[in-house]
Amino acid sequence: MPILNTLVAALSWIGRTGTRGLAVSIFLGLAVPQLAAYVKPYLSEIVFILLLFSYLRTDPQAFRGYLRAPALPAAAALWVMVALPLLICSIYALSGARSMFPDLYALLILHMVVAPLTSSAAFAALMGLDVALSLMVLIVSSALSPITSVAFSYLFLGTSLFSPIGLGVKLFFFYAASGVIAFVIRRTAGQAWIEKQRQPIDGLNMIALFAFAIVAMENVPRNVMADPLFALGILGFVVALACAQLALTAAVFARVGIDRSMAIGFCAAFRNLGVVMAALGSSISDVAWFYFALVQLPIYVLPAVVNALAKRGRRVSTP
Repeated sequence: MPILNTLVAALSWIGRTGTRGLAVSIFLGLAVPQLAAYVKPYLSEIVFILLLFSYLRTDPQAFRGYLRAPALPAAAALWVMVALPLLICSIYALSGARSMFPDLYALLILHMVVAPLTSSAAFAALMGLDVALSLMVLIVSSALSPITSVAFSYLFLGTSLFSPIGLGVKLFFFYAASGVIAFVIRRTAGQAWIEKQRQPIDGLNMIALFAFAIVAMENVPRNVMADPLFALGILGFVVALACAQLALTAAVFARVGIDRSMAIGFCAAFRNLGVVMAALGSSISDVAWFYFALVQLPIYVLPAVVNALAKRGRRVSTP
């Protein structure tokens, strides 16, 4: 079937672009904001597909290994969901961020207390990191999220915008349903076939991430034109915050190796802010939406840097 072969070849080529293609996709998203109206209604489906691909790109044996010896994923999840949020939110509170940024303070806190990106494992696959560990940390962190998100919201904001039961049910559906579908695909097609399709699967990942970028970047050009200096300040802050979390986490877990420490670092640095935006609903201010959009830029661009650092770390550690 020539058409199918051509499609698979095209997806494989997209998959081979890896983190470079990922960085390009966010700027392509900036270039076509008019498509956001068509993509936005399917945002939940896009997130679901990314999680499904994460399961498919995970080595079942490696994942079972972490299930049998869960000490590292548990420690990483506690760092991501308890220690790091407590540290950074305390810095926000003590520095007077509430009075300096009244329109953004609640979002800054909530950004730190939610679970990692649902697509963390998909990003790990594109960066060549430990996908099984990334998925395991994501699952454990998401299990903790209904408790820790509410607790930290009360601690630093005095209120909670999350329902623990509602959030837990939603997350359980995403992980359970996508996991079941991935299991059926693996049982039907076989692990060998899935391994042969790694590049097309990565290509589909890239297309899904590009679709998400279209939605996230919808209003960025308008806001940048309105106040370029403010936009530059917010962008500098979110990039610095992401780099600081990634570097600190990688240093804390340096003893477990570059692929694992960077995978944990990515989970720590990039969080599912979309859950917060959905919870806030119509009460979201324009500046909060702009912050949400700019947070996406380092998510798409920094993997190329992480990939380069991981490759260099592997060369240094290889005798």
